[in-house]
Amino acid sequence: MPPPNNVAPKVRVRGMILTIGIAAITIVGTMVGAGLKTDIETKEKQKIVSEPAGEDDLIAALEARRLGLVQARATWEKKAENLRERIESNAKRNIGGESGSGSITSGK
Repeated sequence: MPPPNNVAPKVRVRGMILTIGIAAITIVGTMVGAGLKTDIETKEKQKIVSEPAGEDDLIAALEARRLGLVQARATWEKKAENLRERIESNAKRNIGGESGSGSITSGK
């Protein structure tokens, strides 16, 4: 008994879908692997470049890092002071606005 006529196109479509899926997985895997390798190589190069050669270079690098940290600390302290000032001004504004309203509580 011969197979029905509609079986061959289904098998052909299924084969094409599987082939396309495998090709897509292979391409994506290759791209991700290449990206990871590039990232690792970049990090290694940065590590080699950032390592100081001698004591003088180490001291200079540490002083530069300290300067950057001091500047960052000053920025954060300024932001904290501005926040404190805003909180105080909001508190003063709220205290002045609530003086006439008061809270009403029942004795029950």
